[in-house]
Amino acid sequence: MAKSLQNIRKIAALTVALLAISLGVNAQTWYIMGEYIWSPPHPQGTFEETHYQAENVEIGGMEYHTIYIQGEGTLLGAYRNEDNQVYYCKWNGSSYDEEVMLYDYDLEEGDFFNDSDEHPMQVTEVSTITDNNGVSRKKITFQFIGLEDETEYWIEGVGSSKGFINSGNYTPTSDGAIFHLLCYHVGENLIYVNPVYNSCDIDDIEENGFENSVSIYPNPANEVIKILNDNNLSISGIEIIDLMGRTIMNVENCDEINVSDLAEGQYFVKIYGESNIVKKLFISK
Repeated sequence: MAKSLQNIRKIAALTVALLAISLGVNAQTWYIMGEYIWSPPHPQGTFEETHYQAENVEIGGMEYHTIYIQGEGTLLGAYRNEDNQVYYCKWNGSSYDEEVMLYDYDLEEGDFFNDSDEHPMQVTEVSTITDNNGVSRKKITFQFIGLEDETEYWIEGVGSSKGFINSGNYTPTSDGAIFHLLCYHVGENLIYVNPVYNSCDIDDIEENGFENSVSIYPNPANEVIKILNDNNLSISGIEIIDLMGRTIMNVENCDEINVSDLAEGQYFVKIYGESNIVKKLFISK
C-alpha cells in the first residue's frame, strides 16, 4: 500500500512537472496538507492536495490566472496581481463569483484585513524571511480578533500559511477540513518550505505506524509532557514550534519535556524518528 501511494505521488509530481513545462517556466504550484478534524463525511486524518496555476482567462475585461486541484482537474478560481495586491474570483461551478481581495502586501503592523468580517485579522508583526533561493520576502503575521489561538502569516509572492486561496480562512470548510501550506514551487524551482513541516512530501506527516504509535500526554498541558511511544520506536529528536514557525525548544532522546515556561496557546511538536510527524500541543495555564 505504501509503495502504491509513493508511486501515485511520483506520477502526480511528474504530471505537475510536465504541466509546468507546457505552461512555461513560471507555472506556480502550491503543495497543501489538508486535515479533517471531524467526521462524517470523512474520517479524521490528513490528506494532500496540489493547487496549480493553469491557463489565463479574461473576466470583466481583465486577465486572470486560473487555479486547479491537481489530479481532480477541479477549477477553484482565478487570481490577478495589481501592484502589491492579489485579487481572486472563486469558481462556483458555473461562473466566477465577484472579485475579492485575497492579499494586500502593503499592510503594516496594526493594520486590519477583512475588517468587515466577524473575526477580522490584525497585523501583529512584519518581518523578512529568506526563501530557498536567497531572496528576501516580506512576512506578515496576523492574529484573528476574538479568536485567541487563531493566527496566520503571509509570505510575499508565495501566499498564506494556510494555502494560497485560503487567506483569512479561520474556520474549517463545510466537510471539516483545514489546510496548511507545505511548500511552493515556480516551475521545478522550490521557492518556499513551511518551517513547521520542512518537507514537500506528505509521507513525512501522514498517519502511519510511527504516527499511531507516538502520542503526547497530557494535552492540554501546563508543566511536563510525556512522549508516549507504544512500540518503543526510535525517536532521534523533538522540536516544539510556535504558530509563527519559530523553534521554541529543541531536545534529543527525551521522553519527558518541561513546558512550564511556554506561554498559553497552541504549538506544534515535531518528532523525528522512522518518519517525521507533527502533533498539536495545547498549553493551558
